[in-house]
Amino acid sequence: MTSRERMRAFYLGEKIDRIPNGLGGCETAGMHVLAYNNLKKLLGVADPVTRMYTFMTNAVFEPTVLAAMGGDTIVLNSRMCGSPLWGEQATGRWKNQDLWGQTFQVPSAWDFHRDPDGTMWWWPGGRRNQEYALKCPPTGIYFDWPAQDKPAELPDMDNQPSPDDYNPSHELPSEYLREMEDAARWLYENTDYSITVGESIQDLQHHPGGMQAWWMRMAVEPQACHAFLHKATDAALAQLKGVHQAVGKYADAMIIADDMGDCRGVTCGPDLWRDIYKPHYKRLWQEWKTITPMKSILHSCGSIVDILDDYIDCGLDVYNPIQRSARGMDSENLMAKFGGRIIFYGGALDAVITPPGTPDEVVYNEARKTISTLAAGGRYIFAGTHNIPGDTPIGHLRAMMQAYEDVRITRP
Repeated sequence: MTSRERMRAFYLGEKIDRIPNGLGGCETAGMHVLAYNNLKKLLGVADPVTRMYTFMTNAVFEPTVLAAMGGDTIVLNSRMCGSPLWGEQATGRWKNQDLWGQTFQVPSAWDFHRDPDGTMWWWPGGRRNQEYALKCPPTGIYFDWPAQDKPAELPDMDNQPSPDDYNPSHELPSEYLREMEDAARWLYENTDYSITVGESIQDLQHHPGGMQAWWMRMAVEPQACHAFLHKATDAALAQLKGVHQAVGKYADAMIIADDMGDCRGVTCGPDLWRDIYKPHYKRLWQEWKTITPMKSILHSCGSIVDILDDYIDCGLDVYNPIQRSARGMDSENLMAKFGGRIIFYGGALDAVITPPGTPDEVVYNEARKTISTLAAGGRYIFAGTHNIPGDTPIGHLRAMMQAYEDVRITRP
């Protein structure tokens, strides 16, 4: 089977020849560019190109790497990236940039500056204004918003945005859709990989007035929250129609994100989530299925074990990233409660459980156990937990990939 044939059969619930490999197949199933270069060394890939395409500093998985590791899925695009990823449209839209002692390619519009002390500043929109800059300290390997260094202030609840003033666009820019279509056609004609549309449409991660104010409004002004989310869902479904018209004949799945969990559980609580969010997700995914055959992938970090049944009830197809270090998210518990009812995507290497310094044997055993357990129901896509950090030892990468190799065909 080709990778595309494998994934299409897998998404339809048909029997396939091995566990699918989705490493690098979306924005939240890859790895930091530094880890990616180590993976290339491990695989013996001589491709000199390493592209960084999101604020999370993760790498575009090139066909050379996918071929060497037996990958099955390839990401089409991302609204986090200022340049197309594939085809003729991508030509001339990338430039070299030195970061962390190595040279990577980044979108041409991205602007970087290094202070004398080694602090790196990054303007994703190319505007040298501190308000829009990301900051990486001299010893860091990630960029953050400098505003995160400031103490949080209680929101002014008397001056919050009104849903009457919220009118998200129902159309994606025509140029963006055209670039997506050209890239999808190029991938479809030049590779055999299953194409996943990256984060593109309006999602329900809308927190007008800031996260704290939004949480408070969910409790005291639920109707306002419903009004915002209803409009967001309208926009998402309208934009989905545009994406389907552009790339639905080429792509097999599309991802959206909404981080609802931390290590303890659902951040707003499962009951409040059901009251505020569930009706809108149910409408989103039920109408999604009438618009496009592309499978829906949801990325949500943390522990969402208390609402995963609700997501399944809403019609979600694929859940990513399987943060095993969070409460109730271990593979045995997930399989016992939800096995066979949803596709699990990720979880093979959780850097919280196996940080640098952990023996490679432990990493191997953890990865093999997770892959075997989650694949037992026939509905699992291999990848790490979210994007594998840049300081992950090459031995950990070797252990994870070996665990996958050892169980990818013979399922328990």
